[in-house]
Amino acid sequence: MRSNIILNYYNYCKNNNNLPTKNEIFYWLNIIFTKKNIKKVEITISIVKKNIIQKLNKKYLKISKPTNVLSFLLENNFLKKTLLGDIILCKEIIEYESILQKKTFKLHYTHIIIHSVLHLLKYKHKNFYEANLMELKEINILKLLGHKNPYL
Repeated sequence: MRSNIILNYYNYCKNNNNLPTKNEIFYWLNIIFTKKNIKKVEITISIVKKNIIQKLNKKYLKISKPTNVLSFLLENNFLKKTLLGDIILCKEIIEYESILQKKTFKLHYTHIIIHSVLHLLKYKHKNFYEANLMELKEINILKLLGHKNPYL
């Protein structure tokens, strides 16, 4: 079964180096949504600079510092289309984390996007059980995409 995915992908950074392509992200999403048996979904992914994600983090989460990613769940079944939500990625932080964690940019972007989509699918990591369940889902999806366990 193939998912019917609408991906709105925006890059608000001047430098396009190291960013995943829309086709790569679309492929990752297709694996996730097919595995979860989700047939129709619309999602928006935006790449922004640190100052923008810091403003969004302060406005919506009352945290006055930049972060690597924000996920906003939007549930809407209007016209048989599921508007899942928005993911905002911070290019500078994700690439800095990649270097610190000795991961490729592509692997880290893949992992962060999978993690964020799982949040939109209502997975959480507020306690040990939830964190382990979410981590296992991430690892399994990354394996399907040909990546190793990012937690090792």
